[in-house]
Amino acid sequence: APAAALVFVLAMEGAPMLFERLTDWWTPWLLAATSLSAITALFALWQRRFKLARNAVAAQVGLILLGWGLAQYPYLILPGITLGDVVAPEATLRALVIALAVGAVFLFPSFGYLFFVFKRQEGRAKR
Repeated sequence: APAAALVFVLAMEGAPMLFERLTDWWTPWLLAATSLSAITALFALWQRRFKLARNAVAAQVGLILLGWGLAQYPYLILPGITLGDVVAPEATLRALVIALAVGAVFLFPSFGYLFFVFKRQEGRAKR
């Protein structure tokens, strides 16, 4: 919380475009959700409920990244490079989708076999 407050204060002078977006209508709601996640994580750690703490921290990090992305949108790098400026040509995107689909044909069965082998050996170890 102190680091977040410091970043917010320093953004006023150092990153005015980002600061302006961090004071939009949606930021109090996002800040409340992020704070609730952080408090939940601390309370869960205190209660030794580690799964809940892990999930709360994951939510907190996700909300921080969401806020950062919303504050910068539509810019990838402030102040001049937008998401539209860095889009690859359509032919490249099409080739990427085809390569991912072909790779998935080999990757997913391999993962399935890997999980099957290790799950089977885990069962043998219990006997």
